[in-house]
This record gives sequence, C-alpha cells and structure tokens, in this order.
Amino acid sequence: MALKKAEERDKKMLDLLKEWKSLEEETIDICARISKKSKNPIIKILITAIKNDSKKHRSIIKLISNSMTKKAFVLIPDDLVGVSGLLNKHIAIEQKSIDTANEAIEMSRDATVKHLLRFILEDEKQHEKLLDQMNKLKFMVTARVT
Repeated sequence: MALKKAEERDKKMLDLLKEWKSLEEETIDICARISKKSKNPIIKILITAIKNDSKKHRSIIKLISNSMTKKAFVLIPDDLVGVSGLLNKHIAIEQKSIDTANEAIEMSRDATVKHLLRFILEDEKQHEKLLDQMNKLKFMVTARVT
C-alpha cells in the first residue's frame, strides 16, 4: 500500500514538474518577445536576466524529472573533492562581490541605479548561499562515508 502511495505521489510530482517546465518555457518565449519589442536598455537587461533564470530553472526541473524517471543522480565524496578548493575560493569571491555591491549601493544617488545594484546583490547573496550549501554537503557526504 505504501508503495502505491509513493508511486501516485511521484506521478503527481512529475506532472507538476512538467507543468512548471512549460511555464518556464512560456516565460522564456515571452521574455524574448519583450526584448525584441523594447528599445530601452534597462528593460532589455532585466528581461534577459529573467529569461536566463528561467532557462536555469528549466534545466534544474529537467534534471529532477530525469532523476525520477531515468537514472537517479548520486553525489559521492569524490565528486566534491576535486572542486573543494575552488568552492572555497568562489565563496570568498562571492563575499567580496556582496561587499562591493553594498558599497556601490551606498555610494549611488540614482534610484534606478540603486535598484539595479540591489538586483545584482540579491543574486550574489543567492550564489553565496548555494555555494555554502554545496560546501556543507561536501562535509555531510564525507562524514557519512568515513
């Protein structure tokens, strides 16, 4: 009985992911159309950023779907060992970017510029968070194995 419920849940999850992937593809298409119509560089760059995020989301959703239907992805310590030093370096770079963005926001007197800088700052914070999670995962995976 539990297996049947798990299969039903997985099917619903796959349906939901399929719908979400379609929404991301629709967003990509709309962003492309907005970008073609607009001549304003601020609109173009922000729409491009949204479009790129949607492409990233679509890729992640595809990875998750494939892991449920084809072959599950596995993360082993060896996957992280080779990039450990680079992860640490990247975290330091992201922190420096966050510091730089905060300084630039403080210096700016233009509301639009401040808004754009805050937009970048939020991405930098998200990058740092993701890298930190990967770094913690490195230790969790290693601790489980050793």
